[in-house]
Amino acid sequence: MRNLRRPSCPRAEDLAFDPELAPLALLDAALALAVQALIARNPEMLSESVHLHRAPRVAAALNIVVLYREMHDALDEYRDLLPQEPAPAGFDDIPF
Repeated sequence: MRNLRRPSCPRAEDLAFDPELAPLALLDAALALAVQALIARNPEMLSESVHLHRAPRVAAALNIVVLYREMHDALDEYRDLLPQEPAPAGFDDIPF
């Protein structure tokens, strides 16, 4: 399950305690962009025709998409396993 409290694009507060999130977010964004570029160059990737998917370049591009999905899921899993930030305190906790 996706941790909605820890977005894939880290905030400055996230990076203070988990600096590895910056290059991981960059990696995720670069891979997503690569997938879009592959689709633009090989629009037959979107076809349901298995025959079109057998072309070597299209097959290689589809393999990259599969690997991207696995990497994206692994990055989400890593982010989900980081310690949760504490819930913000209510305004009733102000000592004055």
